Amino acid sequence: MAKVKYFARENTRMGRHSFYAVPLPNGTLEFNELCIEACENTSIEPTLMKSAVSLFMAVVQRNLLKGHRTQLGEDFITLYPNISVSVKDEVDEHGNVIKEATAKMLTAAHAKSTLGATVHPKFSAEFASKVSWQKVDEKSGIAVEDDIVDDNNNGQGGGGTVTPPDDGGGF
Repeated sequence: MAKVKYFARENTRMGRHSFYAVPLPNGTLEFNELCIEACENTSIEPTLMKSAVSLFMAVVQRNLLKGHRTQLGEDFITLYPNISVSVKDEVDEHGNVIKEATAKMLTAAHAKSTLGATVHPKFSAEFASKVSWQKVDEKSGIAVEDDIVDDNNNGQGGGGTVTPPDDGGGF
């Protein structure tokens, strides 16, 4: 089970008294490290694994560029082409609508092309059942009293039983 730390950050876009959680990953694994780990207890050489995965990812990228949805493993992640664009009514300083937004105003010329990703519900549920969260101070990394969740709200992620903080060992 993973214990992941997080801190609270104010959402200044939403105005005062609006906060959101920012997770602090336990580290970053490089591509080579993942290939080595994937080969543990197998007869596959890490260099062969790296080569095969690199070829697979090149195929994924090529197909994304063709506009296809692409799966990364069974029951794991799907990548897809995405577009980010929206329009809204223009209003004056009193909130009166000056110009009403219409679907015709929504055009790709004003869009940002992005990639989207979805995580398979089965893996999302497994992750939620195996992760626990510990709130820390943003600057010091010291655990915040009375906000360490160990039992994952019975596998639903978040919530759960609060236990006292550990020694506060920072990030």
